[in-house]
Amino acid sequence: MPQDFLLKLVQQRLDSFCDEKRRQLREISEDLDPIIDYTQSLLAGGKRFRALFCFWSWAGYLPEDLTEDQLGIDSPIVGVSAALEMFHASALVHDDLLDQSDTRRSQPAIHKRFETLHSGKGYAGSATRFGIAGSVLTGDLMLAWSSELFGEALRDVDPVSEANCRTQFSQMRFEVMAGQYLDVLEENAAPTRARSEGVAIANRVMLYKTAKYSLEAPLLIGAALAGAEDSTLRSLSNFGIPLGLAFQLRDDVLGVFGDPEVTGKPAGDDLREGKRTVLVALTLETLPASVAKIFDELLTSDEIDDDQLEFLRQTIADSGALAKTERLIAEHSQRSIEALADLEISDQGRKMLSYLADKVINRSH
Repeated sequence: MPQDFLLKLVQQRLDSFCDEKRRQLREISEDLDPIIDYTQSLLAGGKRFRALFCFWSWAGYLPEDLTEDQLGIDSPIVGVSAALEMFHASALVHDDLLDQSDTRRSQPAIHKRFETLHSGKGYAGSATRFGIAGSVLTGDLMLAWSSELFGEALRDVDPVSEANCRTQFSQMRFEVMAGQYLDVLEENAAPTRARSEGVAIANRVMLYKTAKYSLEAPLLIGAALAGAEDSTLRSLSNFGIPLGLAFQLRDDVLGVFGDPEVTGKPAGDDLREGKRTVLVALTLETLPASVAKIFDELLTSDEIDDDQLEFLRQTIADSGALAKTERLIAEHSQRSIEALADLEISDQGRKMLSYLADKVINRSH
């Protein structure tokens, strides 16, 4: 089954849902148009990894291989996949605001769009504060809408599968919010901690903020929708968690060394935002105290110029942290591939999950 067909259905479900929300918002006021405009714009892009991993996990536990004529826009799996994409988009809106990241997918972040709206309309008050308020509220609405999409998708699902899906969805939301707070905390608290603690803390943030929600949770939700048993879900975690760790470590490398034309974000954005990634923690634990102090001060400064950014990059590479991170990516990827080989899943499901895993491991953006 072509991937484009699946993605088309998910996009159609998101578009139809947003069209209905636009109608409801307009019944209140046309001034609410920017909320749905910016939402639909954000939902029009992305790699759709969460939807695809959820979909092929579900398909892998069906009695027979899936064909296109078995699916439609109202299929439960399409609605669940759309809900995951809506939830991911809401997390991006809040994440960009917390990180003060100005771009997303080569376009202005949502808070920057609200700032531009404020300035363009000549509104009174602070454009920055308006941008913050607008993005918080839009992200909150998208979070609520993800639950609405999820509930609608499960309307005709058997009670046991519905309960299992809801349990996994709730756990995902809980864990990613906890991980997000730990990420924000570490950006501020890291200089007060022993450098020897940095890697362990960064790994914990990575696990809960990204690995579990990006790949493990979609796999578990898809399998739960197909009626998979608890033992199957545990086996899927053995596949999804290491792959999710590899996914985030690759993201960390791209956030420092990636090409902005490919990643859609400014060069070295993670360093400018003071991100305490595993890559950074591995660097700091190897540096002499004097150099580590300079490195830390730059990470916590409000602005980093191009020369300072290049110093940070070079320090990371020279410390061996980049090479260590690449080895970790390879190790996590191998664990994931081995776990996938052990899954009791259909040949179609294994083939497509293997294809997606390769895309995650070898991605450039």
